Amino acid sequence: MLRISNMNLAELGEAFRHARMAANLTQQQVADISGVTRGRISMFETGTLPEIGAVKLLSLFDAVGLELIARRAGHQRTLDDVLIEPTHSDEAPLRQRVRVRTGTLQRLKTTEDKS
Repeated sequence: MLRISNMNLAELGEAFRHARMAANLTQQQVADISGVTRGRISMFETGTLPEIGAVKLLSLFDAVGLELIARRAGHQRTLDDVLIEPTHSDEAPLRQRVRVRTGTLQRLKTTEDKS
């Protein structure tokens, strides 16, 4: 899932193009699935489409597995947003929150002390 806030239409088109290619679909295949013409899809992907209706945009996104999320202005990132962000190999891996019962934690400490 791709989550980028405050995207303009050209950036949405670029994200759509990447998702379409990752799904191994041609523009014509997406046109057949979504009902949007191949020419409009091409214009959307290249940033030359002046506007697109919400129904068509949602249909295109659905065809390639994207979703559009509406949030209030000024919305801050959530833990879910952070956890789904792609990591790069040169970055440290994301830490995960793990809930451990007290007894389990004490046993782990005892085991580490014996090592």
